[in-house]
Amino acid sequence: MSYPQFNSFGPLISQTHLEIRDNLLRFAEQQLAPGAAARDQTHQFPQAQIDELAALGGMAMKVPVDMGGPGIDNVSYALCIEALSRYDASVAVVAVASNLSAHILANHASAEQQSRWVAPAAQGKLGALSFALTEPSAGSDAAGIRTTAQASGDEWILNGSKQWITGGSNARLFVVFVKTPLPNAPQAMTCFGVEAGTTGFSIGRVEDKMGLRSSGTAQLFFDDCRISSRQIIGKPGEGLKVALGSISASRVAIAAQSIGIAERAFELGLDYARERTAFGQSLSQFQNSRFVLADCRTELDQAWLLMLRAAHMLDADQNIRGEASMAKLAASETCCRVVDRMLQLHGGNGYSREYEIERLYRDARVMRIFEGTSEIQREVISRDLLDSK
Repeated sequence: MSYPQFNSFGPLISQTHLEIRDNLLRFAEQQLAPGAAARDQTHQFPQAQIDELAALGGMAMKVPVDMGGPGIDNVSYALCIEALSRYDASVAVVAVASNLSAHILANHASAEQQSRWVAPAAQGKLGALSFALTEPSAGSDAAGIRTTAQASGDEWILNGSKQWITGGSNARLFVVFVKTPLPNAPQAMTCFGVEAGTTGFSIGRVEDKMGLRSSGTAQLFFDDCRISSRQIIGKPGEGLKVALGSISASRVAIAAQSIGIAERAFELGLDYARERTAFGQSLSQFQNSRFVLADCRTELDQAWLLMLRAAHMLDADQNIRGEASMAKLAASETCCRVVDRMLQLHGGNGYSREYEIERLYRDARVMRIFEGTSEIQREVISRDLLDSK
């Protein structure tokens, strides 16, 4: 594989980072790539592959070693998500949701919750975890959720619904955000851990989506769902703080996923340009093809640099609200442009499901939507610029 040239990123990527990344890339090539197209066609949730990845620590990569996890840094994590995304973006996005949930638990779980949830997640015993914030009327506007929880003695009663929950069809543990009005904070939100099979909690429709079709994106319903107060993650009323505290890291992960999809598309386009002939010569001999490839490689390297900068800043415990949004914006927009150009390079074949580029085209489109749309990212970046002194 000739691209990207990781040595061109200098100190941003170490040999240790590459070794961790290469382990996941081998897993993706050997375990994900062979059945990815078939799972996409049938919407089959990749349970066997998820369980294998979980056993490697891939569903809780950043959980610290002292909690039983791999404890890798943000740069390594981003490289791993990029590697998985090349060959099965559905598995990769389930991994992103699970790692986000596991990281929240590692940061906020009580000692009992660490034993009950964090250690088993890190050891691969829980499979995939799911992050449940979005609702039918609240996407980018996280504060607009309507699902509620009312205290009842030592229990809380949850009512409402969630939508577009990645991996929700098969997850075993859900990190759920609900409104819990307090006397001095009527819009207060609290985070709960809810286990699959809890009475009053059910999985609804699995979405029939354009892309990421095997990621098990589902509706969740809470109908007088009773859970213990010991299942509160963090403090009551601080759920929004918990959610927003994780969003920058998650946007860096989606930037990495966008780059992974685009890198695979670029690889396919590069090979196709070399092999396909038209008018008596290779496509790679036409100036237009050469310029398209040059533009894509340049834009991909720009996206890489923004993503790696944000990951390094995360590892240095710096505030990266603007940098994370720049990385996610640049990577997701670049992803869609690169995949579109590579499909165009394939001509009519690119429109056929016999060619992998067709699936990548469908998977790429949502990158500009979830974890904050491109419009939201521009708003975040501009606020940082205008509010700075």
